[in-house]
Amino acid sequence: MKVKLAIFDLDQTLIDTLPRFYRVFNKTLKIYGLPEVDWRSFIDRYKRDDLDALIFPPTLVEDFWDTFLRIYDEEHFEDDKVIGGVIKCLSFLKNAGIRVVVVTGRKSSRERVWENLRYHGLDRYINEVYTAENLKNHEFRFSKKELIIEIMKKYGVLPSEVIFVGDYKYDMMSGRKAGVFTIGVLTGYESRETLLKYGADVVVESVASIPEYLKKMECEKGVSSNR
Repeated sequence: MKVKLAIFDLDQTLIDTLPRFYRVFNKTLKIYGLPEVDWRSFIDRYKRDDLDALIFPPTLVEDFWDTFLRIYDEEHFEDDKVIGGVIKCLSFLKNAGIRVVVVTGRKSSRERVWENLRYHGLDRYINEVYTAENLKNHEFRFSKKELIIEIMKKYGVLPSEVIFVGDYKYDMMSGRKAGVFTIGVLTGYESRETLLKYGADVVVESVASIPEYLKKMECEKGVSSNR
């Protein structure tokens, strides 16, 4: 497998934004007159992908998340943290001549995401950013398939030349449906079993593991081709 393009999810894949997510979730609950949630309960429900249970009546869910995403985009990001090993991984990809694109479900302008990346020193490694604003798709919160396909067309690469990396089960579904090699990371609290069930080709602890994994794949390819 010769990788020419690497597509990354942003939140909990490259940057730990969970404290910001928690703040904004409670702000949004307050806007809708709903009880705020403590950190422990939030994390428990986040891990189980069960935050919708705190939003009632259920008819509010879609509107709630639209409001959440708008506030999230405006919220300060100074306390976000780059996940360990990310810079080393991105540097490895850049030095290997692999293009890197970030795809996020945030309803942000590209420039707002670039601000976030610049603040954390990641911008120098990224070729392009795509956000939910790039597609008029109400299901984008759950599927990035169309954007992955659009990015592949733009860069003129085949699915077999692409890796997609994410932390969420729907990221795994998106990558699988787009036909690309999909890598799940455990930095978003999804279990290894869940990521594999939803379509991950492989699951690693974090983005930090990707350089060694790609080197291993290249070595195995070389060995098999020499047989």
